[in-house]
Amino acid sequence: MILNKLDFNDFKKWLDLDLNSIAWGGKYADSFSGFWDSFFKDEIGPLELGERFEYAKKIAKSGPLISWLNWLFEKFITYIFITKNLSIRELSIVFDLTERVVATVVRDHLIKVYPLYEDLINERFQISNVSSENLFLKFSDIEVIIGQEARQRGTFEDDVLAHMEVTLYPDWPNLVKELRKDILLLKLDFENLQKKVAFKKQMRFIQEVILLLLILSVVIFALKNTNKWYEDYLINKITLFEPNFFWLDKSLTYQEQDLLAQQTIDLSNKELDELEKIEAQQVFADEKLQSRFDPESDVVVLDSVENVPKTFGEAETEQSSYEENKKGGYRDSSYAVSNKKAYRILMASVDPSEIKSNILPLLQKYKVSQVDNVKPGTKIPGGLYFNLNVPSQYLKEFMTKVTTFSEATIFESRSQGGDVAGKNRVFIWIKGI
Repeated sequence: MILNKLDFNDFKKWLDLDLNSIAWGGKYADSFSGFWDSFFKDEIGPLELGERFEYAKKIAKSGPLISWLNWLFEKFITYIFITKNLSIRELSIVFDLTERVVATVVRDHLIKVYPLYEDLINERFQISNVSSENLFLKFSDIEVIIGQEARQRGTFEDDVLAHMEVTLYPDWPNLVKELRKDILLLKLDFENLQKKVAFKKQMRFIQEVILLLLILSVVIFALKNTNKWYEDYLINKITLFEPNFFWLDKSLTYQEQDLLAQQTIDLSNKELDELEKIEAQQVFADEKLQSRFDPESDVVVLDSVENVPKTFGEAETEQSSYEENKKGGYRDSSYAVSNKKAYRILMASVDPSEIKSNILPLLQKYKVSQVDNVKPGTKIPGGLYFNLNVPSQYLKEFMTKVTTFSEATIFESRSQGGDVAGKNRVFIWIKGI
């Protein structure tokens, strides 16, 4: 399809521009007329016209002027659709645009002309896929339904761009001047301009890279010298202490001296008597005091620091606060040693109270009695305490039952006297974990 001057004149009439406002009351009418004649050149194709619009938008610098050029191009596409009876697919081919763009431009215009048929227009201009029937829609297909008002006029009362004073913008004269040139020369000039701009950008990029390298080199040089200066500063501040043997006087020799041999001991008779008394006391002190405990087969662990004796001598003579009032108890050594066996069962549990509740019924079952004033299951720091007299006939069975409640260690020792006939002493300590 080739467009000629007649087509452009009809388009100008259909567009119905407000030339009085655009040309500032006719003052710039010649300028606008020159633009129109230069831009809409006779005998050109739609594709070349589209290239002219793209080039004009690149020359224009102001936003409103670019918007006006876009508006003018969209109006021309709509005019061709209405007057040339081309389909959406044919328009997209001749203008090298996508079908969706063409359908959107035409639909927006027709909705303003036919607001009552908005739903119909939206439905017919909807492009869902590349095989949609709407791609082949022509204006004649819907003209019988919506009418011919779209052929009469292409602008509306509220169309601001139809009245915009584009000739007053500073870049308008340059646009008119460039568009009067031949389109081939325009393309050539534009390509040269792009090459110059690209070359300038490349040179600027190289300059920036060189500048950054110089700055980086200066920074590295400064850091290196600063580190070197700081190292020298630290070396001067730090003094290393190391042995120095050069100050020794090698003429001196080592001479062994017996300081005790050079001293004489002069003691009086009274002092000698005192020394003899001290030696005699030390001889008798070698004999240890009789311990109130016989050696046992385990290690007694005290429950707190307060129970630790001050000296080992006190540990052998002091009486525990948890011991029986009556002498001759399980750990009392003040009476004659008997030949009976005493047993200690040491247990550990996270719940000593539960083991106690299991042991107490066994006391009645096996006729077990308590020793002196110690109540079975007495709570002591660290656990529970049992001091029992168990009938010898039930001893093995009783101890077997007790040791099943928790892991236990049994110790055997000689009884320290005060035993009841037919019974053995059994001490149970349940340590709380």
